[in-house]
Amino acid sequence: MKAVGLVQAGGQGSRMARAVAGAIKPLVPIRGVPLLERNLLLLWRAGLRDLAVAAPAARPEIAAFVEQRARPLLEALGASLELHVEEAPRGTIGAAAAWRGRADPLVVVNADNLTALDLDAMVQDHHAAGAPMTIAVHRESFTVPWGVIEVAEGDVAAYREKPSHEALICSAVSVLAPAALAAIPTDRPCPLPELVETLRRGGQRVRAHLHAAPWVDVNDARDVERAEALLARHADAFERLTAEPALEVCGALLRDGDALLLERRAADATSHPGLWDTPGGKREKGESPAAAMARELDEELGLAGAVPRPLGAFDDVDVARRRIVRHHVFALDVARAAVRASFGNFDWIERDRLARLAPLNGVVTRSLALERAEAVAGAIPGSSRLGPGTS
Repeated sequence: MKAVGLVQAGGQGSRMARAVAGAIKPLVPIRGVPLLERNLLLLWRAGLRDLAVAAPAARPEIAAFVEQRARPLLEALGASLELHVEEAPRGTIGAAAAWRGRADPLVVVNADNLTALDLDAMVQDHHAAGAPMTIAVHRESFTVPWGVIEVAEGDVAAYREKPSHEALICSAVSVLAPAALAAIPTDRPCPLPELVETLRRGGQRVRAHLHAAPWVDVNDARDVERAEALLARHADAFERLTAEPALEVCGALLRDGDALLLERRAADATSHPGLWDTPGGKREKGESPAAAMARELDEELGLAGAVPRPLGAFDDVDVARRRIVRHHVFALDVARAAVRASFGNFDWIERDRLARLAPLNGVVTRSLALERAEAVAGAIPGSSRLGPGTS
């Protein structure tokens, strides 16, 4: 049998839907990338090449995303992707039963969590322990919002103002061997705590893999902000797919007031043909991203001496050419009259037109999200790991 990575996207997402009208939680973008896609790439980075998504039949939008976006992306990275549709809710671990006899181990993550957990190390720990099941756990600190009183024989023995307590929390990531998969009922939903207790009552071990990786649970609109702040603080851990991308490019968000300068790429362009994209170009060998961006702005748009502000970088998959490209993103405020394009099809697009602009390169969406995340990261305090009960 082979190792398989499964993203569970079968939850109802009722809190997210209440907070953001019409939102489908696994498809909510975090810095421009849907939660589901980020979790699939987490599994891919761990070396898993047989991947799967469990999605509810009641949310056909998730299945459509898998077929139209996720499968081509994973195939471009040399992986396969299976779609498992749940006709009825199966609980937080019940869908895993579909891989009985087909996976050893099955690595399961939830679509509504984000983490930089080293899954490869967790799988190695699982194999070394020889337990049927391993769950990831981490420490969280909880602050009581009131003063806590200790009473002894009717008298106040202690008064502690808003004390903090630390607890070990389930990170909603698990590794299941065939014995654990066999213990999942197939005739009813099965929550993760039930499976853990079933194994323990049967005298089988459940391994706890303790980690300190960044982690956040995304359930409502505020959690989306916390997740974007977390990614901004740990950009390399979340935004880089490989140490050696096939290509590095630079792109600039050029703004004049509320308008953004975009380029419509030629239909025969080698990358992103026919799409609206940000101005920029390839980073040459030995050239810094800032120097490459300055050169491109000068050569392409006549903006000699421009000093754009760096926003960060992310890796994206060029599906057509089956390669990973690292995008270095910059921002610059510039007057339209100063731009003198020497080639290319450029246009100034007002902000309220962007949502309707088609076809729009996803790199533009991610670049804009990166710009917003920069502001969020500076506005929301918090630890390096954000989970339930933290700020």
